[in-house]
Amino acid sequence: MKKLILLIFLTFSNLLFSQEEDTNPEDYQKKLFTEGHAAMKNRDLTVAYNLFSQSQILGFNEEIKNKSFQKTDSLKLVFREKLKQKLVGNWKMLNVESWALREPSDSVVGKMITIDPNQILFYELYPKSKKWNLIKSEKLIFSEKLTMNFDPLLIVYFNKEVWSYNVDETSGELIAYYIGKENETGISEIVCGNTKIKYFKLQ
Repeated sequence: MKKLILLIFLTFSNLLFSQEEDTNPEDYQKKLFTEGHAAMKNRDLTVAYNLFSQSQILGFNEEIKNKSFQKTDSLKLVFREKLKQKLVGNWKMLNVESWALREPSDSVVGKMITIDPNQILFYELYPKSKKWNLIKSEKLIFSEKLTMNFDPLLIVYFNKEVWSYNVDETSGELIAYYIGKENETGISEIVCGNTKIKYFKLQ
């Protein structure tokens, strides 16, 4: 998604440049839509999603806007299914320093999550316990609210917390990153001091 964020930034820069050069915004919208189709033909779906997203929000031509929405809606399903496949499994937390302690005799000595295509199960392990204790469960629901970077892979919890889940391609670690809270108009994003949790996959 870092690539997606960069592409969106570049697109906004191009839009501002085109406006400074007196380029017709509707023509620019059509250009984005056409380039989105070209990217899809080349199987570069991340680029296509970015271009269609930009074409969608410009909204000068309603027909193009609606077609762009249909394209991004379809691509969301592809991206989300691929992410689910990566996330499925048992993951043990690496961030020992972030574990919250209860009473001294009942400290948390391990945390784990189990992810399937429909839910995330959160477990904790205590010193005297012989099994993992289920603490809570969250349905695996993707947020439909707009964000600054149009990320289609943000997961929203029951309490409206929004998290990014991603598997690092190099280390194989699962990284859960707190984004902010979902509200009626969108997502209130935190720009610094975000909670970041790392997990390794159990065999």
